[in-house]
Amino acid sequence: MIQENVRVILQSLLNERDVARITGLSVASVRRWRLFRQGPRYIKIGAAVRYKPADVSAWLDTRPSAGGTALVETQSQSAA
Repeated sequence: MIQENVRVILQSLLNERDVARITGLSVASVRRWRLFRQGPRYIKIGAAVRYKPADVSAWLDTRPSAGGTALVETQSQSAA
């Protein structure tokens, strides 16, 4: 039972290319985040670097989003 759980977890881990594809950025950007400790939490398994999908999702949720805010500010300024 425990081995089955570990196998499922290991299969769900993401590598650098997966994270780069999810974010739409380059593998070099993902590596740079890791170097400067700015990106999502990661796991080292020997020389391999892996990411838990939940950690990537949580990190993305913390990133600034200006899409809706800029529109509201523009409309407020136009009305004034």
